[in-house]
Amino acid sequence: MNISEKLPGLKFPVLARDEVAEDERLLKLFWNRAELKKGLQALDGQLHTLRNRLKQQESANSRLQDQMERLEVLLGNPERGPEALVHFALRNLWRECRTQLEQFAEELRRQRQEHERKRQLAEFKQDRQERLKLAEHRLAEAGSGLAAEQARLEDGRRRLGRLSGFWNYLRRRGQEADVAAQLAKVAEAERQCADLREAHRTIDKEPWPEFPGLSVEGRRAVNLAVIALAQLLCMRLAGSRLARDARQATHRRVQDVRYGSREQCLARLDDIAAAMTAVRSRAGLAAEIRAGADRLRAAVSWRTPTDVMPSPASLPATGSGLEVGNVLIDDYWDVYKVLLR
Repeated sequence: MNISEKLPGLKFPVLARDEVAEDERLLKLFWNRAELKKGLQALDGQLHTLRNRLKQQESANSRLQDQMERLEVLLGNPERGPEALVHFALRNLWRECRTQLEQFAEELRRQRQEHERKRQLAEFKQDRQERLKLAEHRLAEAGSGLAAEQARLEDGRRRLGRLSGFWNYLRRRGQEADVAAQLAKVAEAERQCADLREAHRTIDKEPWPEFPGLSVEGRRAVNLAVIALAQLLCMRLAGSRLARDARQATHRRVQDVRYGSREQCLARLDDIAAAMTAVRSRAGLAAEIRAGADRLRAAVSWRTPTDVMPSPASLPATGSGLEVGNVLIDDYWDVYKVLLR
């Protein structure tokens, strides 16, 4: 076979490298295409989701616009307009009482958390101080023991130094064994001292413990105070029936309410304004809440030892003038949303 016949079967290194590079380039293009396809599918899914959300928002806006138009018609009606004003004034009264509960619960929770945190840190400091004292005492004892062992080692070395001469060969060997044993005791005493020093350093550098959250007792105290405030707000509205009417207003549409004639509605608006002043009054509020919480604490029952919400049926009566019933059973002022879990 001549050279011309062998040439077609030969593979030149340069051509082989070009083929490998071309294969790699095609493979990269394939993977890039696959990634782009995945990205396009993800964008299509997002576009579909956004279109659905847009349709839902357009429907919600349309319903809101219809409600606004109906409300304008209702308020423009001389006969029904005052009733709508009473309805929204009652809802505002409910909202005011709920806001007071929320603000009171948050402030009380913060105060209770600060109190428990300070108590936790005080207990941690006291415990750490006691452990430091114990570590210092053990370190002092270990230091005394180390000094005694070192003194015995020095004494053994002095005795060994005096045993010169071949006639003390056997005694010297015995003393050398004693010195070696004493060296081991000194090393053990030094290790024990080092361990105790490290333990003392670890105790001294311990970080503050993380606050685990309000205790069961703390959450119960906050919840009882919040319930006491909810009852107090109801009592301040007792007699005018505004608490009951405000609760009903939160469950009814403005188109369905009936509060009487124009004159009756105007008188009701005056009552609501006076009720707003009453529920916002802070005169004697702290003492009344404290008394109410103490009364609740003595009467309520808990379903389990870790339950922080009292049994609704165990709430005591708040006075003969209260016409709204049980604040937990009827969920006055949305109290269940405010109570700590």
